[in-house]
Amino acid sequence: MRILNIEASYFTRVFRKLGHDVLSIGPGRDCDVVLDAPLTARNLFELLRTRDFWPDLALWADGCRPPSVLGLELLPCVTIGYSIDQYCNPWHVPWSISFDHMFLAQKDYVPLFEQAGLPRRAEWLPLFFDPSGVGDGGVERDIPVSFVGTVTGSINRRRKDFLDAVRVGVPVVVRAGNYYPIYGRSQIVLNQSAVGEANFRIFEGAGCGALVVTESIANGFDELFRAGEEIAVYERGNVQDAVRVCRELLADPDRLRRMAEAGRRRVLRDHTTVARAKRILDVASALGRTRSWDWRGKQADRVARELGKMCVFLGLDQELPLPRDMARGFTRMGLARLG
Repeated sequence: MRILNIEASYFTRVFRKLGHDVLSIGPGRDCDVVLDAPLTARNLFELLRTRDFWPDLALWADGCRPPSVLGLELLPCVTIGYSIDQYCNPWHVPWSISFDHMFLAQKDYVPLFEQAGLPRRAEWLPLFFDPSGVGDGGVERDIPVSFVGTVTGSINRRRKDFLDAVRVGVPVVVRAGNYYPIYGRSQIVLNQSAVGEANFRIFEGAGCGALVVTESIANGFDELFRAGEEIAVYERGNVQDAVRVCRELLADPDRLRRMAEAGRRRVLRDHTTVARAKRILDVASALGRTRSWDWRGKQADRVARELGKMCVFLGLDQELPLPRDMARGFTRMGLARLG
């Protein structure tokens, strides 16, 4: 299968390992075609022509940023979207009309995308762990508790206060950037979410062999892990409960180790990039047999209206880090499509 991967490169290595031909486009430095500005529909087709690369599948993998490639709805092939942070990006809903199948990382948001009259499914596909960059272990777990991630930002304004309060009761190493070196040395990975989402930190911490202590969350969490056996849970927003759980586990190293090992086994069995990539490929193969893309041409007016809404959302969202001229451009484009 020839796969056009747009934006995040979560699965490109796996796709290639499984024998598929992949062209990746996006702002990331690991992409085959690195973009420093959004690619218009016309330029997208010119790029495919010059590369002589006409895909069987176009996968948009959410990179947690505004879209960097436009015109996906025009491609005469299977198109699939995978939304990671739909909980803070309402533009993902109208954007999803570009795709024949929409995967959502957070289960509770599936009904929001199940719009009447759209001949594409919205399906829960949880987040995952990439084991390719993790060593075989053997490193001393000399960090009792760690947290790696963004501490301040517009999405989660409670996080810094929460972490500062927890650190009064139990030592927590807080870092940003690459999580592998920290989680590989951690006994416990502390998780706190923005809106109760099952975020990457849960899968990454457990995949690296640490015991994840997470707040109680929804979004299908109970279907992903067994609380008390593979992962530990504290009451959401309750600093004292988080401290209590961490202290009790650190005081019982055998139990901590057993739970951490069970969590790692679960992640490596069910929640890897390979598992998610195979599900995407299965859906793409089934859609390809039915020429799923035909409906987009037959409902071109509706597709244009929905994408107009998306552009307006992007242009008017004050929380998005868009340059002013780009925001105005999205707004003008959206209003033109809406007529």
